[in-house]
Amino acid sequence: MAYKLLAVVLLLASRFAMAALPEPMDPRDFSKLSIEQRMEQGRQLREELKKATPEERKKFREKMHEKMQSLTPAEREQMHEKMRAEWNKLTPEQKEKMRAERKAMINSLTPEERQQMREERRKTFEKMSPEEKKKWREEMHQSHHLEQEKPAN
Repeated sequence: MAYKLLAVVLLLASRFAMAALPEPMDPRDFSKLSIEQRMEQGRQLREELKKATPEERKKFREKMHEKMQSLTPAEREQMHEKMRAEWNKLTPEQKEKMRAERKAMINSLTPEERQQMREERRKTFEKMSPEEKKKWREEMHQSHHLEQEKPAN
């Protein structure tokens, strides 16, 4: 009887250990990776996030947000500019693949998680300076405009 209980406990412990998400990478280290490495990291992370529980995903997002907030505004701006420049160098096919992967990940979340993420973005937006808000809106408008101009397949 004790062996069966021990086996069940070990089985459950290994199941939870496998489901645990990795710690979010330090944004400084992540930004030093090549675009291909970041794409692969993102792909692997999305696979792990699919397996995680909603609560685990929320904790992961909170930790990731904390790490981003630990950066100075200048560091965040520098990383944003680097990522934007690299994004602009991607082929339309690479961009579309990344968008599709992200959309699939978002669609795999529960409606409650999607609402939570919208709320997190709204709070982040509220904390932005007027200049940051203006820049963000311009970038989103430009990105949305480019999406509208894409030829239909």
